[in-house]
Amino acid sequence: MTTRPPDPLARPDPLASRAARRVGRVARDIRLLTAVVVAGLMAIGAGIRWWALGGLEFALGSDDARYVAAAKNLANGFLPDGEAEWFGARAAFLWPVALVFRLAGADDYRAIAWPLACSVLCILATFLVARELVGRRPALVAAGIVAVAPVEVLWATRLRPDAVMPLFIALAAWAALRASRAARSDGNSHIVLWLGAAGLAMGAAWSARETALVMIPVVALAAWPALRAAWARAWAFVAGLAIIPLALVIVFAFDGRPLWPLTATAGAGSFRSPADGWGATTAYLAQMVEAAVDPRSPLFLALPLLLVAGAAAISRRCRTTILPAAWLIWGFLYLEVGTLLSVDKPVRFLTLLTVPAALLIAVALDGRLSPLLIPAVAVATLLCVRPRIDAGNRGTSVVLVSAVAGALRDLPPGPVLTADYTWWAKLNAYLARDRVAIRRDIDPAFLDEPARERARELDPLPDPADYRGGYVVTGPVRRTAGWPSNWDAAEREIARAVATADLRAVARVGRATIWRWVPWAVAYRAAR
Repeated sequence: MTTRPPDPLARPDPLASRAARRVGRVARDIRLLTAVVVAGLMAIGAGIRWWALGGLEFALGSDDARYVAAAKNLANGFLPDGEAEWFGARAAFLWPVALVFRLAGADDYRAIAWPLACSVLCILATFLVARELVGRRPALVAAGIVAVAPVEVLWATRLRPDAVMPLFIALAAWAALRASRAARSDGNSHIVLWLGAAGLAMGAAWSARETALVMIPVVALAAWPALRAAWARAWAFVAGLAIIPLALVIVFAFDGRPLWPLTATAGAGSFRSPADGWGATTAYLAQMVEAAVDPRSPLFLALPLLLVAGAAAISRRCRTTILPAAWLIWGFLYLEVGTLLSVDKPVRFLTLLTVPAALLIAVALDGRLSPLLIPAVAVATLLCVRPRIDAGNRGTSVVLVSAVAGALRDLPPGPVLTADYTWWAKLNAYLARDRVAIRRDIDPAFLDEPARERARELDPLPDPADYRGGYVVTGPVRRTAGWPSNWDAAEREIARAVATADLRAVARVGRATIWRWVPWAVAYRAAR
């Protein structure tokens, strides 16, 4: 039996044409609706993060104070240098902050703009990864969980790499999955490009925090179908991974230190034996067990929910949960074991696990009621964050001090003196025009008790005479645990040296007043 070829001049079947157009319109409408829902989830995520705004703590020796100083130095044209500034080469983390400082000035809001943007974009990245793995509904649920997860919400508005690095790891996993899809399809010309993009994203994750490279096995698992067919394709990933380090080498070569961004981290760490680390810290697993029934903890109900999702994945024998489960387990093992050598076990490190945990929960518990997981997690977040906002000092140490910094930017430059240590440290860092000194701090976990006491002292204390001719800021003072232990001496010296007669009010910002402290010559002429 022979089949006649189709007649090119024959009229198309009108019923088939209408059906095709209708299917096309439905598909287009579904894509549009999905995009609207994802945008809505990102808006919800941005809103709840802004509501939970944490700002910068600026305790003595805190990481955020040093990060601001490094970003401000970059904004002023100074490359990082020395052991105390080793983190200044974290280009994907601090250099965008420096750009914001350069273009718009510095304050708490501008300092957290980049981490906040990365945390919100991580919602989109989670959706993209989940859609490649399973489909739209679990992808939307996973994105919704990341949008309202307590750990993400709490640390999205703090200047920490923990809010930046997960975005790039998720993008690397998505690009690797795209490479795998291209390998399974007929046309695989884009495999190399997707693998290169995965490498570039991992390079960005490395330049946000160096330990991100431990997640390369997860990316390799996601790209396994593409790599298994031809191992030579791995060069594309390596080439993409090398782009950002190579760019940093070129930048620092102009300063005569081409290898500094690659070697500075090696001399910056402090290490201990795993046995000492195990005895000095509380394991993450123990923290999760203790916090499982504590609604004030960002880990509230996290462990039970993950156990239920894991049991569901095993009972369903769902292969699409292999990557999220491997990602979650590998990241947890790194955090649990790897941190024994060098650092404490802060909860903020768990942002590394937010995306795989959301993926595992959304995929394993997929069903018609699975979207209810999003409001359930949101309620847990509200229970956790609300008490922190009530007990915090955001109105004074974030909102008001940022407004004062904005007012001072509009005035002639000058040093700023205030009796509030947090305000003094923030304002002089935000308004600096020269290089900001960064002191070398060692994690208190590696110090004995006398050394810890010395580390809590500010040396040298500010000399009020150096601020004459600048500004004095008065306003609400609220002492915090992060103040230097010897700041009382600075307060007494400021009160003794600053005479009310030598102050001229130049601006009022809320409950704060900015005074011009007139120079000696002006005060002397006025006295005569």
